[in-house]
Amino acid sequence: MKPEPEANIEQRAHWDEVFTRAEMFFGDEPSRFAQDALEHFRQSGVNSLLELGCGQGRDSFLFAQNGFDVTALDYSEAAVSQVNEKAAKVDLSKHIRALAHDLREPLPFADASFDACYSHMLLCMKFSTVEIAYILQETHRILKPGGLAAYSVRSSFDKHFRSGTHLQEEMYEIGDFVVHFFSEGKIRRLSKGYKILDIKRLEEGSLPRDLFCVTLKKEPAPESWDLDPNEEIEMSDPLAKFQTFMDAALAPGHLNHKTKQLVALGAALAAGCDP
Repeated sequence: MKPEPEANIEQRAHWDEVFTRAEMFFGDEPSRFAQDALEHFRQSGVNSLLELGCGQGRDSFLFAQNGFDVTALDYSEAAVSQVNEKAAKVDLSKHIRALAHDLREPLPFADASFDACYSHMLLCMKFSTVEIAYILQETHRILKPGGLAAYSVRSSFDKHFRSGTHLQEEMYEIGDFVVHFFSEGKIRRLSKGYKILDIKRLEEGSLPRDLFCVTLKKEPAPESWDLDPNEEIEMSDPLAKFQTFMDAALAPGHLNHKTKQLVALGAALAAGCDP
């Protein structure tokens, strides 16, 4: 077995510390996204559910209390221990099984093992686009035919998008946490092997966080899972495209001052602003 990269060890230690320090870091109540997903899962006849990035189990227990058999994975050993201990205390051990797992590695389950897979703000953590694509590929493998995948991610409409320290792609370090922000275009690009049932936006928390909530249905696997490097990711995010254009147009050395003024005037008029 190859040694775990130092960055991954640090990331695991960070989350162990977070979950050890706070009994319910993300709160006691289940997320609104989980409540919405619960209704969809019920209507679709879901029984077996895999949760990726369960944290301390606030959503896991909602699903288990409503009759689902939940297998919950998390990177943090501390979080997994807390979920299993709490499940035993409230007599839900038959319906919740938490395991420690690094999602960069293959999921430890046979093909077609689950009716549905759920994750809340997991894929927008410190994963590259290639790693996210791999996680969704593995999710596809363990889902039964026609199975559902529901996930939420921080959106490019979030007020913290492009704040903090830029690391790579659309990934920023904000305080002690790393966030990978998604556009709708990225969601669609990553939907290989699935039919998109729904993409909607949701605000959560006191910040608030602006989320994309995505529901997918498993379809036959594509001939290739490789992402097309030439495929345009951000076409469905015109604001980001406009900002990129303005940044390039107004950058030093490209246009003279008068031309820059005309570009800015045209942009203001196009946006309906008073120049």
